[in-house]
Amino acid sequence: MPSGVVSSRVLVLAAGALVALGVPALLALSSSGSAPAATAAAPDFARDVAPIVRETCLGCHRDGGIAPFAFRTERDLASRASLIVAALTEGRMPPWPPSARSPAYLGQAARTLDRRERETLVRWARSQLVRPGPARRGTPLAPKPTPERAFPGETRREVAMPAAYRPAGANGSTDDYRCFLLDPKLTNDGFVTSARIVPGAAALVHHVILYRLPAAAVGEARRLDGRTPGHGWTCFGGPGVGGGTSGGRGFLDDAGWIAAWAPGWGSDRLRTGTGIEMPAGSRIVMQVHYNLLNGRRPDRSRAVLTTVPADRRLTPVQTLLLPAPVELACRRGESGPLCERTAAVFDQVDRFGADSALVASGLLLLCGKDAARPVPSVVSSCERRLDRPVTIQAVAGHMHLLGRSIRVELNPGTPRARLLLEIPRWSFHWQASYTLRRPVEAGPEDVLRVTCRHDARLRRGEPRYVLWGEGTTDEMCLGVLQVTPR
Repeated sequence: MPSGVVSSRVLVLAAGALVALGVPALLALSSSGSAPAATAAAPDFARDVAPIVRETCLGCHRDGGIAPFAFRTERDLASRASLIVAALTEGRMPPWPPSARSPAYLGQAARTLDRRERETLVRWARSQLVRPGPARRGTPLAPKPTPERAFPGETRREVAMPAAYRPAGANGSTDDYRCFLLDPKLTNDGFVTSARIVPGAAALVHHVILYRLPAAAVGEARRLDGRTPGHGWTCFGGPGVGGGTSGGRGFLDDAGWIAAWAPGWGSDRLRTGTGIEMPAGSRIVMQVHYNLLNGRRPDRSRAVLTTVPADRRLTPVQTLLLPAPVELACRRGESGPLCERTAAVFDQVDRFGADSALVASGLLLLCGKDAARPVPSVVSSCERRLDRPVTIQAVAGHMHLLGRSIRVELNPGTPRARLLLEIPRWSFHWQASYTLRRPVEAGPEDVLRVTCRHDARLRRGEPRYVLWGEGTTDEMCLGVLQVTPR
């Protein structure tokens, strides 16, 4: 990603268990005959339990989803009843990453369980522990279809990769960044008002970003596509055309994003009255980051957009990126050729090309740190002063597998301090963009800060000095803000 937006898999068994757990119960027992009191009072599956599961759990606990196992039938849920009880009573599931200190966000209630729903699922799961029902086949439980709504005045547009692409990493890399040119067929100026990204091979897709490409850059993209074998072209940091690169303050102030997808995040409707400008003749570059540790099968990802004509005069939305450098040394007692920082830099060059060598130093300079003598630390941070008045509409954070926590703040350490997002227990399995219930106004006197904490003990594979990088085994610390001018 440009700084990476969106990246690979996370936490060990513990996390895997949690994700699994967080799921509610599926089919209740339609038992007949006498039963202990706990079982007799059990909620009915079809009436009470299945609707909650479909609404809240099956987005992750399904075939090809990010949870470690799928819930297809009552039997799947009943076999994990004790895990369900533990996860729900301890509040670990369904995941709601922001801390209690974070501000209120739109849609928060729909992404969590209220007390009645939680109690219903716990009672059902406990009934399975008291007296398991007969081994039912159970009616297959399909996830609730995601509505692809077009509001009055909107046009629905579906764009997809032109053909299936089988990812392959260069020089032994387990990551493949590929960009594809898509045509939303815009004959007039307009705005994007919503986007839903649907990865084809979800287990392989580390992240997806949709970039707006001006009409003047379409020829450049076609030429790049034409001289690259196979569908699309290799890219990292950005689309590689139309001025989109991972360097430069202009890109950080307006990354040209239309939408992004990562596990747990991928369906966004912008706040009413706002939209992303799309001039006539614009194209979309879909950047897909494939994690080849999970396989190499073909993928054909797609996206569904809604647009309105420019005469609706919406307030334009821009994506502001707030990256911080990552300098995570090998742990005490570890050794290996990649524990030396210079060797780690050259390893990135082998995997992603010469430009990747500039990123680590560039971020140190951007954030006012000593690029000549970088100091390793488990904590990454960066501050940036805004150069224009904006209204902050939404905020997200992004890290990879070694992330522990992330925080995005406005004016930290001052009387005007505002916490925009805090995720105290980071999990790559559950990323999202959070739309502030009350947008926050900010201006040239205000400072944004992102702070990340990493843990080298979570690293898999050979010991290495970990830097900001595009690969699954690299790391990131990134705040993502959707802002509108004021």
